[in-house]
Amino acid sequence: MKTRVRKITSILIVAFFCSVFFSACMGKKGEQPEEKTVTLQPLTGIVVMPTVMAEKALNSACKGISTSGSVTGFVDGVIGAELGKDNKVHIVTEGQLDALLTDAVGGRLAQMKALGAKLNANAVLEVTVTRFHERDGSDLSVNSPASAAFEMVLTHVDTGRVLWAASFDETQEALSSNLFTLGKVKSRGFKWITVEELVRQGLKERLVDCPYLQK
Repeated sequence: MKTRVRKITSILIVAFFCSVFFSACMGKKGEQPEEKTVTLQPLTGIVVMPTVMAEKALNSACKGISTSGSVTGFVDGVIGAELGKDNKVHIVTEGQLDALLTDAVGGRLAQMKALGAKLNANAVLEVTVTRFHERDGSDLSVNSPASAAFEMVLTHVDTGRVLWAASFDETQEALSSNLFTLGKVKSRGFKWITVEELVRQGLKERLVDCPYLQK
């Protein structure tokens, strides 16, 4: 008899806490979050600098098939394909950069101002690749997966203020290791992708999120 009473009491306690929990959840659901208005700095144009590669960003799997120059060229190509049709975006190569800054003096910000003045732009986008590790394996199995990281910074050349910044840092995971990656794994065809594919996806995601690059 006592055991039965205890069971009934336990059930009632659990039911009580469940009702309180769901009531709180429903209350929160009805609350409207405050909308924050973000004021964007008016831009005449954006200069995209050549991609920079950090030291020791390549792993042993990349050496021999990838060099710093080929990686930065790949990243510049992806960015060019995504932003090349935007009239306000000026994508600058290494050769063009040297020619444009022949008479520029001063530090980094002074060079940005000189570059902006020549291209009718008042913002500069810089991209730095800090890790570019190729997978060790194939589409079906790997000893180590692709891994990449990069940073993107958009600077206002007149003030030196950072208008927008984003980073990407991912090492591909197996679905069995993290069930929350199901959507991402599905979009990648349930296979182990290359580091180029990983970086391309990351760049596209970050560029879409930049409010200054939205049409």
